[in-house]
Amino acid sequence: MRKGVTDEKSVVDEVLAKAEVLWLALNDQDGPYSVPVNFAHDGEVIYVHSGMKGRKAACLDSGAPLAFSCAVDVTLRDSDDNGCELGYLFRSVQGRGVPRPLSGDEKMRGLDAITLKYAGREMPYKDKVLAITNVYAIDAADMTARIKE
Repeated sequence: MRKGVTDEKSVVDEVLAKAEVLWLALNDQDGPYSVPVNFAHDGEVIYVHSGMKGRKAACLDSGAPLAFSCAVDVTLRDSDDNGCELGYLFRSVQGRGVPRPLSGDEKMRGLDAITLKYAGREMPYKDKVLAITNVYAIDAADMTARIKE
């Protein structure tokens, strides 16, 4: 594996737990599409939610493979002497997987995981909003972390 890259579960989990935004790389008949989403993870499963209409929902509903990434602790590495030394220090995760729509208890478990991540607690939901919200599990085929410190 490349220097600074690991598939160690504890490192991947730490970055995913700290990340506020996950970028999904999707593809449809119009070509590549990248979108930031709120998310939560539990082991090898990433949870995301979406409305029922739109390009993101259509891509996720298709079940086509996708890629995802996130980064934390992003800091500019500056240099007064050499442009080649400019860059960023960061910890990131990238992976790929296949989305599947959730329903019933699984849907609620995914929503609860997302709410817990961002609010720090479970909260009630409005039935009217639940009816127009899709929740997906992305079963990760692989995930790696890159550490550049």
